[in-house]
Parts: sequence; structure tokens; C-alpha cells
Amino acid sequence: MLGKKDNGAVAGGGQTLNTIIGRGTLFEGKMKVENSARVDGVFKGELTCSGALTISQSGEAYADLEGKDIYINGIVRGTVRAEKVRLDSQARFIGDIYANALSVSEGAVFHGSCSMDIEENKDLQKLRPKDAKGKEIEKSVPAPKVQVVEN
Repeated sequence: MLGKKDNGAVAGGGQTLNTIIGRGTLFEGKMKVENSARVDGVFKGELTCSGALTISQSGEAYADLEGKDIYINGIVRGTVRAEKVRLDSQARFIGDIYANALSVSEGAVFHGSCSMDIEENKDLQKLRPKDAKGKEIEKSVPAPKVQVVEN
């Protein structure tokens, strides 16, 4: 919910909401926002935000999006990079997600891929097998064995 604060609007996480692309507005280009932003209209291009980014139910983004937390309840087509991504029930997402955490609500549409290894934990890197020169040993996955049974 949005609330009033002496120096401006406050987003749900307590961060200042600096930018709103309103319903009926079309923005094309590159935008960098300090703190949080919300898209209620249409955004095309690249949007980087240091706080939370919300694509509302009326919002559409055909873009590369980057932010701390990204909440999608509208239409997004592109690439998303964030610590946490949430696809709410009205979300329609096509593209790639790179995040530490992903939440997909019932009713959301997610068509694409998700990679959850933005920054690998150093402890995990220590556990990976290495060769004598210290390089990671690639795992070779054997081809699946298929057995055909005729009736």
C-alpha cells in the first residue's frame, strides 16, 4: 500500500517511491531510478532501480528490468534480474529471470527460464570437484537409456 511521508510516497517495503509511470503513459528508452518505481502504464527499454520495482495489474513492460525486489502483476516480456522476483496471480511473464528467490502465485503465467545462481555462494564453490590445476571438473551426464516395450 502507498502511504504519505513528509518527503514523498512510501512503497510497501518502506522505501521511497520515486517514480510512477502512470496508466495511459508510454515510456520508451533507458531509465535508472534511485529507490523504488512502479509501472502502471507501458514501459519499453531498460529499467534499473535500486529498490523495489512493481509492474501493476495495468502495467506492461517490454524490457530488461533490474532491481532489488521485482513484483509483477501485469505483463512483462524480457529479462529480469533481481534478488527476489514475485509473479502475482495476474502476472503474464515471457522471458528469463535471474534471481536468488522466485515466487509464482497460482494463476500467474510464466513462460521462459529461471536461473537462481546470480552470485554463487563461495562455500558452494569450495565443494565443487576440481582437477589438479584447480579448475572445476565438468560433470558429464550419461545419455538416458531408453527401453521400448511393444505390446
